[in-house]
Amino acid sequence: MKNTMGVELSDSERALVECYQDLVRVLRESQDLAPFERRNALKAVAALWQVVNGLDLDPGNIYEIGA
Repeated sequence: MKNTMGVELSDSERALVECYQDLVRVLRESQDLAPFERRNALKAVAALWQVVNGLDLDPGNIYEIGA
């Protein structure tokens, strides 16, 4: 996986990006999360968004998933 500058991400960086993508998918697709689960998952997504953005990737807008 490469960022927008064409730099190859390390295995650790890729793992963080995958965590972000997985959490976003869960938040978009799950309707059965308890309020505290959704709220804490959104906090985790917001923190990982900063990581993904810092890696020069386009993490999208977190407001689209209810943040």
